[in-house]
Amino acid sequence: MSVWNLPCIRAALVALTALGFLAGSAPPASAQSTIRILVNDEPITSYDIQQRSRMLAVFTGGKQGEKEATEQLIEERLMLQEAKRLNIEITEADVDSEMEKRAQATKLTTAQFTQALRQAGIDRETFEEFLLANMAWGQVVRARFRATMDVTEQDVTAALADREPTTEEATAFEYRIQPILFIVPAGASANAEAQRRNEASAFRDAFQGCEQSLQQAAGVPGVVVKPQLRREEGQMSPAQRESFAKLEVGSATEPERTTEGFQIIGICAKTAIAGQTEAAVEVRQEISSERTQLLARRYLRDLRSDAVIEYR
Repeated sequence: MSVWNLPCIRAALVALTALGFLAGSAPPASAQSTIRILVNDEPITSYDIQQRSRMLAVFTGGKQGEKEATEQLIEERLMLQEAKRLNIEITEADVDSEMEKRAQATKLTTAQFTQALRQAGIDRETFEEFLLANMAWGQVVRARFRATMDVTEQDVTAALADREPTTEEATAFEYRIQPILFIVPAGASANAEAQRRNEASAFRDAFQGCEQSLQQAAGVPGVVVKPQLRREEGQMSPAQRESFAKLEVGSATEPERTTEGFQIIGICAKTAIAGQTEAAVEVRQEISSERTQLLARRYLRDLRSDAVIEYR
């Protein structure tokens, strides 16, 4: 599988912005776009390939071009077709939220991020299509291989034995958390969505702890205080671990867009896990990631071998 994973997003955007300013105004897209490839009767056009080639060239410093772009687009068509078969849906709001995260990682607004793309001659839709395919594929792989990706204590112990021991090992933690959802109705306007986000941010700023969350939410319509959950660091993404580590017990995360609305997460408690270290957490995530990538490559290879791909 040749799925492109973004490099350090900030460094890439610096390169992208520089390229945009060096290039000046990008030439207008050709008015004509021909079908170059059919993937199970779904077209990939010359314009699709041109746009993806330009995006890859920017984000890889010119190391990838039309050949890699064509392969990537074929694979993404297969990913989305499989997601559709499994009734997995990524909404426009999900993509917008991911786009905003990418922009925030570069300390840019979404509008500034989009402008940097445009200055390099890349349509926002090209980047959004990349995000959509890979977000859908992530859900496909998790749904298909959830049990297979489980990592045992024996796996972690064996991997740690191969590492150089350190003098101090930081302790891993378990968090008790409380998700609080600010519902955004389907089809809500951009203004209504922005207002809802502001309400979630104001709630977060005034958050008084998990014990007061129900009482605090009672004064805000359309808010659902979900049951409390326990999450070990090993169950979190690196970004979530970093976010939680910066927060005090009794505070809450920034609003995050979900399929249902905006969600903040209250930190109710933080407890050291006996016998667990951050090194063990990292190793568990590394093993899980390696297994996921291997299974995903095999899965995509099988989809491609069964596909009807016609070049024109």
